[in-house]
Order: sequence, then structure tokens, then C-alpha cells
Amino acid sequence: MTEDEQRSRHQPVKENMAMQQRVCRFERVGWYVLSLVMLLALAGLFGRGPLSQGQASSADGRVQVQYARLSRSGVTEHLKITVRGPHNGQVQVLLDGELFREASLETLQPQPLRSRSEGQGLALQLETGTDGTATLYLTLRADTPGSLEGRVSLGPDSVVHFSSFIYP
Repeated sequence: MTEDEQRSRHQPVKENMAMQQRVCRFERVGWYVLSLVMLLALAGLFGRGPLSQGQASSADGRVQVQYARLSRSGVTEHLKITVRGPHNGQVQVLLDGELFREASLETLQPQPLRSRSEGQGLALQLETGTDGTATLYLTLRADTPGSLEGRVSLGPDSVVHFSSFIYP
């Protein structure tokens, strides 16, 4: 802008150029913040998307969990648990933690051979395939906002801890 355009005028309309420039800067910052929030939402910061998905494995690699790190209250989320055991055998998986106690278990596929309560957790007997793996798909619905911890174990040495944050 030229120097003449920078000066405040009183004719034909009273204007304060310094104030107009501050308002323009404030508006520009608002557009940047709004754009950043929209990009983060599209990336999954507030729910489904690449940023909201997580994966955790046990130290020995026998248990792997794919889960939603970020979710919203009342929304169903999918959890995939893959375990390695003996070929054409059986394994017992223990689902424990606040996530499995607070969230509703909507679906469980494939159905386990046996299931029973163990402490505050749920023990599931699964059949492994010819490659020695068993995959369990769960659909959970959490209605409690906040951070919920989950634990999946295949014995004392094969434990996976993970956490999901539930937005209200």
C-alpha cells in the first residue's frame, strides 16, 4: 500500500486504518487456524482417519492389536487382534482393562470355541489355522468419555497394552 492509502481519512467516511489493519490480521489468523483444524479433522484427529488408528504388538511378536486411538462417545469402533500359536491348535486370549469393561462389545467374529470370565477380564479360546495364527475381530461402543486402557494377553510374556481416547 502507498503512504496515502495508509493514512486515516475523515472525508468522505471516517476511517481508522490502523484498526482496519489489525482486524485484517486477526481475520487472516482466524482463517489459518480454521484451515488447520479442518486439516486435522480430515486426518482423523477427532475420529476416524489415519491419525486415529493405532497398532501395538507384544515384545515377542505373538500378539498384535489394531485399534482406534481416538474415537467419539457412542460410535462403534473396530478392533483386530491377531495371535500366533501352534499350527492347527488352540490359544487362549485374555481381554482385560478398562476399555473392555466400560465399552459394550457389539460383535465378536469368529465366535470363540469357549469363553469365560477371568478376574475382571474375558478369556477366549480360539482355534489357530495351518499357519498358526488366529484373528479376532471385535466391534466396541464406548459411551464413557476419557482415556480407556486395554490389555490383550496370550500368557505372561505376550502382553499388549494400548489406550483409546474417547471424545464426548
